[in-house]
Amino acid sequence: MSVQPDYFEQYQNADIDELADAIGELLNNPITIEDADHKLIAYSSHGESTDQARWSTIMGRRVPEKVLTRLWKEGVFQQLLTEDNPVHIPAIDEVGLGKRVAIAIRKGNDVLGYIWAQEVNRPFTDADDEILRQAARIAVPRLVQRQGKRKAEEQRRKEFFWELLLGNHASETAIRRKAESLEMELPAPYLICIIDAPGGQLDRYLYPLIMRDKLLWVTDGSQLILLMGGKTAGLREGGSLARVTEQFLAESLDKLGDRVDAGSLVAGYGQPYKAYTDIVRSYREALHVLQVKRLFSQETRQIYGFHDLGIYRFLLQLKKWGEAEGYVNNRLARLIEYDRDNQTNLKETLETFLDTAGKANVTSQRLHIHINTLSYRLRRIEEIMEINLDDQNQRTALYLDLKLDKLGKSADHL
Repeated sequence: MSVQPDYFEQYQNADIDELADAIGELLNNPITIEDADHKLIAYSSHGESTDQARWSTIMGRRVPEKVLTRLWKEGVFQQLLTEDNPVHIPAIDEVGLGKRVAIAIRKGNDVLGYIWAQEVNRPFTDADDEILRQAARIAVPRLVQRQGKRKAEEQRRKEFFWELLLGNHASETAIRRKAESLEMELPAPYLICIIDAPGGQLDRYLYPLIMRDKLLWVTDGSQLILLMGGKTAGLREGGSLARVTEQFLAESLDKLGDRVDAGSLVAGYGQPYKAYTDIVRSYREALHVLQVKRLFSQETRQIYGFHDLGIYRFLLQLKKWGEAEGYVNNRLARLIEYDRDNQTNLKETLETFLDTAGKANVTSQRLHIHINTLSYRLRRIEEIMEINLDDQNQRTALYLDLKLDKLGKSADHL
């Protein structure tokens, strides 16, 4: 059925239920209108035919969780959140979902809700797509007021999240009480994950992923700070929180790849906790990971979790302690002086050798030198520094001092 470009003007003053019935009559198929949180707002009274997914949505006043999860997996919501046109969805029998077409109701970049039409009485046509486009536009004023209330509630939740991040609540009971008053379901276990990139707008680029996993988030300058846990998809399937967070970061960094400078993009996460008073700890740990990754970008390029930092976890504190004690590794100073006076780079050879856990073949490959040349250099290093590279204690201490020397003054500016 064709429709005039201004057909829905006659419904300017109609309520949302009348609008739902009008859309259903035009399409000759059942429709539902939902808000951005997938709560049912209205549904058409057209016909008796309906599938299990629509029936469960009407009875529960919200789209069933298993249906939402499957639609995210199929990429349906990713399309709805980024496209203005209707999205045609094949049947997914496993979750009781028949063939559908859906469109997002949006105001600017904000998605206010969705119109879903079930294909049961007749097939959809291109003309029906135009009906849905017009219907989505006319539905905007009805959802704006609802969105305003939703945004106010969301802002209060974010303010509470900031209070937790900054450690403003010392009582677990008080935290739980406030979360309940804000109708928040705090996850346990949880951890804090941070993604940082110049230019910001990370929440906009990653919105589909954030919505998919129902994450609580705030921004701080160029940082996107996320509370991982709860209903995150991987956790429902039995994955560990750290592994699920790594997967989320992999998806996020891939999505950001062509939008931000990869060289300036850093991400990390803290350890998981159950007590909500420990959110501040996980937040500080995540910040620590970001700081270390900026200082040692090459060495930590595959590290994102605080628990995987190894010796890098201690370097900043060791640097402060060494400076307070006036400590200087005289043997390392001799090697640096030798390099300067002889235009050599034995310090790089030594650091690479220790980075590879003393594997000569790997070291020679990284330095692009013959293994005999490496052996000569290592003997020369032992002579200059008066050390024994077979002594694990000396190697460990020297490795730490090399990394501390690499810190230089750069850590003071972070």
